[in-house]
Amino acid sequence: MKIATFNVWNENKGVGKRGRQIIGEILNTGADLIALQEITPRFYQEQLQKLPQYPYSEYGKYTDEEEGLAILSRYPFSDSTFLHMDEKYANSCALNVLLCADDIRISITDVHLPWDSARVKEEQIVAIDRFCRERREKADYFIVLGDFNCGINSSVHRFMTGEQTLNGNEAKPYWYEVSGVYAAVKGRALAPTLDCINNPRWKGKEATYAPENFDRIYVMDVRNGYRFDRVELFGTKVDPESGLCASDHYGVAAEIGFLKHANQA
Repeated sequence: MKIATFNVWNENKGVGKRGRQIIGEILNTGADLIALQEITPRFYQEQLQKLPQYPYSEYGKYTDEEEGLAILSRYPFSDSTFLHMDEKYANSCALNVLLCADDIRISITDVHLPWDSARVKEEQIVAIDRFCRERREKADYFIVLGDFNCGINSSVHRFMTGEQTLNGNEAKPYWYEVSGVYAAVKGRALAPTLDCINNPRWKGKEATYAPENFDRIYVMDVRNGYRFDRVELFGTKVDPESGLCASDHYGVAAEIGFLKHANQA
């Protein structure tokens, strides 16, 4: 199953031309499911919801912003939850769907953590992890993906990979981050998804921080077995007409092979 995440950059600069680019990048991934961030209601309703390649979709708009999260899928959903509407889960910027692919039940949570508060990021990732664990009986595999607005040296990443606790909470079992695992196996450097050096969105602006791997895909460490066949970035091409990449972030796509539970074989 090919799964992808992409922050499309809700900003006016070149947005008309970038809309075409964004759709092109989404379709070129060939993903079975793609989680999107910074999606306006209009873009979702007028373009994304009408894509015949993705007959199933869910959308959640933030209460205080003109944007939200969207998930497009080739598989139907059996359930969906917008965590932003629930105080129990810290009003997290997260959208969850449940689906079944080849008799395997999969939970997908699209995430866009806030950029301006480490404390809120930590509160939300703990709540998102707890949400998944409370529903362990509903799925065989759990995936959390999106724009985490922090790098692999952050407390958020260390929490997810079982390297530290947050406010007395720990991720157990922990999560694998697929880009890092795949890069290590292939003997490659981990490529940044927010590249303020090479992405033309930042052209003419003095870089104030190093390129980072903000956009990630995590798979919960279950014992049923899976494999990462391929992990790659997309959205890196500059369009000659707009002079921009499709977004200020690059997307991540991963081909993940899931194995059935012993009691499903």
